Amino acid sequence: MQLHITTRQGDGGYTTPLSGESCLKASSILECVGALDELRAQVALLRLHIEASGAEGAQHTAAFLWWLLHTLFVVGALCSDPLRKRPDAHAHELGPEALGKLEAEQARIEQTLALPRAFVASAANPLAAQADIACSVARRFERTFVRLVEHTPGFEAPVVLAFVNRLSDYLYVLARQLDAGEHRTADYSVL
Repeated sequence: MQLHITTRQGDGGYTTPLSGESCLKASSILECVGALDELRAQVALLRLHIEASGAEGAQHTAAFLWWLLHTLFVVGALCSDPLRKRPDAHAHELGPEALGKLEAEQARIEQTLALPRAFVASAANPLAAQADIACSVARRFERTFVRLVEHTPGFEAPVVLAFVNRLSDYLYVLARQLDAGEHRTADYSVL
């Protein structure tokens, strides 16, 4: 019986990303793609929780996260084929307009917040904690993306790199918005 998901082609530790070239599953390409997969899953979970919360502004935030999930598929194609060997797979590129949209949404949220002047030790509720998890995963993804750029001569994606950098900032301010004014900052007196 032939399965569509299980191909057995990766049983030796190699796989074929979008570029079409076989590579080790421990390569910088697959490390980056894996970190992005985890980020997408965390953002999707956050979106579902926000949508289910019914909180004020939940529909707007859920719609923005839905847009963000789709942009991450465009980023994923680039991670899986950094030298764009399959031009057909790159019909959509992240440009300055996507970066601008992300920055504008972050700015919109920040204008509604009084951010603490101390490190946040903990989210105030499960929804904000999920956003913090997504933020942490976004930062790890950014590190793997930078490593991919470093290990792939000729790979240039300055707008995507800026987008990935801003993504964790957006998720951080979203988490603080979801804290609903209750910022649990680091308290060194408890030590």
